[in-house]
Amino acid sequence: MTSPRMKMEYPKQFFPLEKTCQLCIGHPALAEAVLVTKKARIVSMMGLIDNISTYHSICPQCNMEYRYQEWKEGLHNFDNHIFLTLEFCVFLRENVTNHVSVSRVVDSLEGLRGEKYPSRNIIFHAYCHFEALTDTEYTYSCVNCGFYPPVVVMDLHRKGVFKLAVSDLKAPPDDYNGEHDIDSYWNSVHLAMISQGFFQSSANNPFTVSPSYEHWAPWIGSETRSGTVLNTEFKKVPTCSSSTEAQLSSVTEDHLIDELAKQKVGVVRKLCKACNIDTKGSRLDLITRLKENMKSRQTYDKVFQSIWGASGGWSVILCPHGIAYSIKFNLRAESPRDFADLLLS
Repeated sequence: MTSPRMKMEYPKQFFPLEKTCQLCIGHPALAEAVLVTKKARIVSMMGLIDNISTYHSICPQCNMEYRYQEWKEGLHNFDNHIFLTLEFCVFLRENVTNHVSVSRVVDSLEGLRGEKYPSRNIIFHAYCHFEALTDTEYTYSCVNCGFYPPVVVMDLHRKGVFKLAVSDLKAPPDDYNGEHDIDSYWNSVHLAMISQGFFQSSANNPFTVSPSYEHWAPWIGSETRSGTVLNTEFKKVPTCSSSTEAQLSSVTEDHLIDELAKQKVGVVRKLCKACNIDTKGSRLDLITRLKENMKSRQTYDKVFQSIWGASGGWSVILCPHGIAYSIKFNLRAESPRDFADLLLS
């Protein structure tokens, strides 16, 4: 199924193979197949194949929609408009496991074939759709440490944050203890990936997984994790009237300066401009001026809100050889609680 094929070997029309409904009692016959589009595209290692026709059938009783979702032709149907060849899907998997992003693979193929591929975002989601429907054995671990590293390194990655206000997150029930069924959570993520092929936008998708205190588990490998994992970020919520003041009191000035030193010069210059500080000079000059002005509470608050972001990035636990064993996407600013949750999980 994944072997290379020439462009002319693929069909030009795709119909659902089911003739009767698999859900209704008595298995009634499906309605006649209806054309979805004549402009579907097949994305392959050899290039693009345009003007593909796709059809779907609907059950007259339950309105269940049936479409072509077979792999025997060596194709994976994402949304009736984009097909990926299985060879291309497996090639993307090999690149991801070797630290090459999907977008870079597409860039390389565009240069090689001289064709404009669909958007990187569509191909990425189509690939995730393929992986969510694939039963893959998870054996990822360090060859030296095995599944239980005796020594771990804990670190925080701050380049990715959620653009949301943590005040919008609904508080969990009073009897909630922060325990999550990790298998149930990541199965729901798989379902969200699969459902992307059936809904035009995430706003209309009832299976979308949104950040919440009650349904937000870390990723830990199946051989390394316990059955129930912890995420007690709801306990970070301050009890005082001002959440900003509580967060500010937990972050020292030296910590903020350390974070400033990690930022690009453009970010620091923009921050100086927002604080009405001279924007000329090197990054060190700018940070020195900011440090002097941080004695003012107003400047300190601006630096904090800019550097400490909308959320806490993600926490990771690695073995000494750099293999990541667990990852937790933080809803709030990072604290020792996040790493304690991962270690206890």
